[in-house]
Amino acid sequence: MLGGMLLGLSASASWALANVVVQRAGRSVGALPAMFWALLAGIALSAAGSALLDKRALVLSAPAVGWLAVAGAAGLLAYVCLFYAFEHGRLTLAVPIMSSWAVLSAGLSIALFGERLSPGQLGGAGCVIAGAVVVARQAQSRGEPSASLRRGWLPASFGAAVGFGVLMPAMRRLAPVFGSVGTAGAVYAAALVLALPLALAFRVRLPFPPRGAWTFILLSGLFETLGSVCITMGGRRAPLAIVSPLASLASALTVAFAWAVLHERPSRGVLLGAALVSAGVVVLAL
Repeated sequence: MLGGMLLGLSASASWALANVVVQRAGRSVGALPAMFWALLAGIALSAAGSALLDKRALVLSAPAVGWLAVAGAAGLLAYVCLFYAFEHGRLTLAVPIMSSWAVLSAGLSIALFGERLSPGQLGGAGCVIAGAVVVARQAQSRGEPSASLRRGWLPASFGAAVGFGVLMPAMRRLAPVFGSVGTAGAVYAAALVLALPLALAFRVRLPFPPRGAWTFILLSGLFETLGSVCITMGGRRAPLAIVSPLASLASALTVAFAWAVLHERPSRGVLLGAALVSAGVVVLAL
């Protein structure tokens, strides 16, 4: 149990770093090109790590293929929305909303894996939802004028929450097949297989990034992959309904970084919403 919780916290730290470099990558080359190249980097890193560390079955049964399709679709939704929201919105606004993925993930874990939450943990889930709603409402108010520049980031933030909420239980199902490290790469590959026909149909350009953008793109792939590996390994050592909220503490770390380093100054309402989200995920993990 303790090992799983520590891995959840490690995922949180890794994803907090990923949030920062994802924003820089998206603003350097655009959300969709940054996502494409970052996922390719993640596939390469995952394949190398899996070859060294994983013990896996690699037997693609019909249920495994089905879960891979679910994970690929959820991952595509999550990462398109993540990169878009970070390119066009503030970290202090988008990240607390995205953190509500932990509630959906915990709910699916209860339904799929028979896990249980205490009344207090259910209250924590409600706190997470309330905090995300507060942030969303404040983002549309006069207190956050910059949020009106590209309003698409707000639904994108909720889209990322839904995508990650479905993705995490699916990755747990896939871990025995692809391994704890290889699962991340398999999901990225499935997401890109689904993305490429859409990119061709809508004539989305995916240019080779300039040299200056590669640092952020590679770090995006690295930290996203490390976070996914940590939560997959954690889910095999402790209930995912506990590990997921700990991983979503990345919101608190990201907001603190954006405040201290990026000098983002959200309104008091946004800070209240972020505090509710953080308190809720702590209660969920108890």
